[in-house]
Amino acid sequence: MKTFTLALLFFGSIVAALPAAEPPYPRSKAVTRLTWAPDVIRLGADRTGDNWPSAWGDDDILYTSWGDGPGFTNHQPQLSLGFARISGDPPGVMKVQEIPSNLDTPNGGGKAGIKSSAMIMVDRVLYMWVRNIMIDGDFRHSRLAVSKDRSQTWTWVDWHFSDTFGCPEFVQFGKNYEGARDNYLYVVSQDNNDPYLYATDIVLARVPKDRIADRNAYEFFSGTGAAGKPVWVAELVKRKSIFTDPKGIQRVAMSYNPALRRYFLVSSIGVDGTATKLMHTGGLGVFDAPEPWGPWSTVYYDQYWSGGKDGNYTLEEWTYHQKFPPKFMSRDGKTMWLLYSGRGANYAFCLKKATLDLTPIH
Repeated sequence: MKTFTLALLFFGSIVAALPAAEPPYPRSKAVTRLTWAPDVIRLGADRTGDNWPSAWGDDDILYTSWGDGPGFTNHQPQLSLGFARISGDPPGVMKVQEIPSNLDTPNGGGKAGIKSSAMIMVDRVLYMWVRNIMIDGDFRHSRLAVSKDRSQTWTWVDWHFSDTFGCPEFVQFGKNYEGARDNYLYVVSQDNNDPYLYATDIVLARVPKDRIADRNAYEFFSGTGAAGKPVWVAELVKRKSIFTDPKGIQRVAMSYNPALRRYFLVSSIGVDGTATKLMHTGGLGVFDAPEPWGPWSTVYYDQYWSGGKDGNYTLEEWTYHQKFPPKFMSRDGKTMWLLYSGRGANYAFCLKKATLDLTPIH
């Protein structure tokens, strides 16, 4: 097992009240302020890989994968999909060990290779959403894979999503899915079939956690009924959004903070909604809600979180696939670490500390 040095580099603003950009939802009444630490912790060297979907295992290991990079041991050729395990917590020592897998996928940059968009462990079984699945020459599909030996071997299900759920992510709870709200597993995604384009809506699905591989068991959020109770339907075409941002959203993630009893939704922010021409931006939105379907309020919103000015971003200022892994949340819920990747020095496993100021009721 190889131990990697934690690189601490200046990045972004220390204090982060809501910036000037108009957010799509009112300010949070639970979280009055989010403060970003000035440093970034990076595991691995430059151009290690990107995306980093993660699952908190029953053994307290963070299981993860990377896309389009040499990983931590300089794979040549590089891998479009590779796997690793990470022990330890920031800002302390963190150790990385790669996991050779039957699903290691060489080469493939961008749309030309499969990428993982989500991982989770439920009852000691790992589940992974993989995007860019190529069918009849079209990459805009996502498929589920299952591993019962902690990423060493994976088995595909015999179905896929095509019309939407192009970049699905599991709603994250505790270690080995401890502390989940019920006996369902929830899946959130931008409401389109292309992870390289922006959508304006986010959609939600659920499935009994003992039938995750069964397509017929999936239900889709279709609005709320009496007393705000969610309505679930079997027909994908009847889905309704749980969240809308006219500026555009991309590669979303959602995690439950048990101490605060709040769900935190994270998204990249677009420029011109679905007409956003950039593959990525430097924008970041953080939202909270009492339920996975809302109602949402804004914790943080900045179209230039990692750089850019007046809608112009250099490649080095792109950031994406942001998420708050529950493993890296403090017991009081007031500290969370944002996991993300980007270009340049940020093409690695990047962590940035967020500190929350709460209203007195929290």
